[in-house]
Amino acid sequence: MSEFPLRMQRSVWMGLVGFWAFACGAAASAQSVATPPAADQALPEVTVTATRESERRALSRAINGYVASHTAPNARTNQIGRWHEPVCPLVTGLEPRGRDYVTRAILDLARGVGAPTTPAGRKCPITVEIVFTREPQALLDHIAKAYRPLLGFYPAAQVKQMTTFTRPIQAWYQTGTRSMEIQLPVFQGSSDQSFGAGPGTGPPVFQGAQVDSDTTAMGMQPSGVAGSLLGHRVRSEFLHVLIIADSSKLARYTVRSVADYIAMLSLTRMSELDQCAPLPSITDLLADACAKPVADVLTAADRAYLQALYSADLEQNLNLERGEVHAQMMRRFEGK
Repeated sequence: MSEFPLRMQRSVWMGLVGFWAFACGAAASAQSVATPPAADQALPEVTVTATRESERRALSRAINGYVASHTAPNARTNQIGRWHEPVCPLVTGLEPRGRDYVTRAILDLARGVGAPTTPAGRKCPITVEIVFTREPQALLDHIAKAYRPLLGFYPAAQVKQMTTFTRPIQAWYQTGTRSMEIQLPVFQGSSDQSFGAGPGTGPPVFQGAQVDSDTTAMGMQPSGVAGSLLGHRVRSEFLHVLIIADSSKLARYTVRSVADYIAMLSLTRMSELDQCAPLPSITDLLADACAKPVADVLTAADRAYLQALYSADLEQNLNLERGEVHAQMMRRFEGK
C-alpha cells in the first residue's frame, strides 16, 4: 500500500497516453471520410479529466484509513487531541548535536504545519519531553511510581499495557478537556509531578482546561452544549507528551529518521503503530507488519495530515472531526 501514490500517478499517466493515442487515431480516420466543417461551424469542446473517479475513490479510502490510524481519541471525551499551547521540547540522553537536531526537527515541523510554538529565542515551559535511554522499562517503572500523571488518563484495564515498554520508541499523552462555553477554574494537581525539568517546572495546567484524570472523571465533566448531535463545544488538548526511546534499538536508523518519527509522535496521538499505514508514513519505520522498504522520513501524506489536523474544527464528535481532516487532506492531494 505504501506505493499507492506512485501506482496512481502511473495509472493516470498511462490513461492519458492511451486517451491521446486513441484521440489522434480517431481524428486521422475522421479526416479521411468526413466533410470538413464549415468555417462558421463551432467545434465541440473536449474536456480531459486526468484523475479517474475510481482512482479518486481509492485515494479517499486510503486517506480514510490513514486518518483513523493516526488519530487516537481522548479516553474521556472520545475526541481527537492536539496542541493549543506552545510545543516546547526537551531532549535528554543524547550528545548536544543529536539533542539539538531532534529539538529543531520537532519545532520546524510544528511551525510548518501550524501547531503553536514559542518565538525563537524565548523560553517556554517544557511540554514535550524526549528521553533516550538503554533501560526504558526501568525508567518507565520509575515514572509510573513517582510521576504517574505524565502517563495520561486511561482505563484501569489498561494499566499493564500503559506501563510496559514494548517498542523502540513509545509516547504517553497527558491531556485536558476544555469547555468552550464556560471557563472552568484551574484544576490544581500536585506541583511536583514534573520529570526531567526539575521541581516545579513540569507540565502546566492551563486556565479553562481540566486535566483528564481519575479525579476529574468522577462527575466533574466540563460542560458544553447539551443535546447537540454534532458537537458539545468541548475539545481535547495536549498538556504534556512524554516520549521514551530505547537507544539500544535505534543504532541502525539515521538521526533524521528517528527525529522525524519523534516529531510525528510529538504532534499527534497515534491509534495504530504496528500496522503499515494506508499511505506512506514515517510511522511505518518501526511497524513490524510493514514490508520493507518503508518511508524513513516524513512523507507528503504526513505533512498533509498534520496541516489538516491543526486547521480542522476539533470541537465536534469524533466521526465529524475525522471527516473534516479527511476532507482537508483530499483537497491538498487534489491541489484545491
